[in-house]
Amino acid sequence: MVAASENLSVMASIAIWRERTIYALLFLFPLLGVSLDHWFSGIFVIIFLISLPCLFNKVNYQLYPEERMMLYLLAAYFATFILSALVNGWTELQTRYLGVEIRYLAAVPIYLLLRQSPDAAHWLLKGCVLATLLLGLQAYCDIYVLNLYRAEGVYSPNLFGPFAAMIAVLVLAIWQTGNKRKGWARWLLPLLSLSALFAVALSGSRGAYAGLMVMVVVWLSMSLRRQHLLIAFVVVGLGVTAVYNSVDSVQKRVDRVVTDVETYLSIEDMASYEGDLLGNVQRLEIWRTAILIFKQAPFVGVGRGNFEQVADDYADKGLVHASGVKAGHAHSAYLDVLASRGVVGFLVFMAMLLYPLHLFFSTRTQSPDSAMMGIIFLTGFMAFSVTDASTFLKGNFASIFLLYLAAFFSWHVRKVHEAKR
Repeated sequence: MVAASENLSVMASIAIWRERTIYALLFLFPLLGVSLDHWFSGIFVIIFLISLPCLFNKVNYQLYPEERMMLYLLAAYFATFILSALVNGWTELQTRYLGVEIRYLAAVPIYLLLRQSPDAAHWLLKGCVLATLLLGLQAYCDIYVLNLYRAEGVYSPNLFGPFAAMIAVLVLAIWQTGNKRKGWARWLLPLLSLSALFAVALSGSRGAYAGLMVMVVVWLSMSLRRQHLLIAFVVVGLGVTAVYNSVDSVQKRVDRVVTDVETYLSIEDMASYEGDLLGNVQRLEIWRTAILIFKQAPFVGVGRGNFEQVADDYADKGLVHASGVKAGHAHSAYLDVLASRGVVGFLVFMAMLLYPLHLFFSTRTQSPDSAMMGIIFLTGFMAFSVTDASTFLKGNFASIFLLYLAAFFSWHVRKVHEAKR
């Protein structure tokens, strides 16, 4: 009996320290990911290793049906990578990309771990609050100390900008959902959000700008009464106009989009056009190429990593512009999934995004706070992905998506079922 009691005490101590370690890692996750190499991926892998026993240990709870569905979708998305790779021939490229793709499968034990950690999402959000200052500081150093053209952190503006935009709106949501808590400290949150918004502006990422607008609209729509929405949208519109007119880098990046679209539409035969395609003109041609590739292999696609090779074949045949296909992916997550995984992969991909979004929205009255965070996070990622495929192809982005999804989804499902009791 004494030995059994001691064993239980040891197991309880291990569980406590494991939970504290998880909370510490979640708090640290948002802090330095854009400033230090492999920060996001490193913490993701550590949490995954800690979570592995969850696949084998008996637990005193049952997963709810919606949780099982979410985990099935994550595993299915990984399976579509395997399917398309096998059908099109497994090469060294697929082996290299396996390190990113397998994270969607690794998210299963991570979810099981966070499911047992009731404060996981709260610690992740606490890290987001502090991250606003670090993002602003990084942007300031990049532009005014290092004299870079755009704030990019250790990677690129395409990661730095969207991540800063997501953090900025999540912190605004924390401020709004915490309106029942009194004290002056809560009013620091909008100011901290401005630090992250400063980073977004200096990133020059058009995807971040678009995603920011979508998330702000979602946040306002869920936060304000109908009679106040019009006023809020007018204020936001005036703010956007002021930023456009006062921040030179923002104005140039937005104007470039309009000019490039006009240029692309003015060219009658893009495939035979003489000269190199640059900027958004090239991106639009890549999108057209992705649609042609999808038509070639509509069921399971041409396989991850094969986009550029197939696009080169199209260029050799005179179907697309030669310089317009110099890319390893379609520069849009949606078109890239269609081209690389076909209809099968696209349906699973959309289900992986829309199923949790539907659950957050349809059950928002039972747990408004967790629903707010989940909806902002997902709509932001979906908006970022319109003009960027790296949101689901790069290891850092995949780690962000999967960890935030696991934290917010487990939090929301638990709160919804607690409200039903």
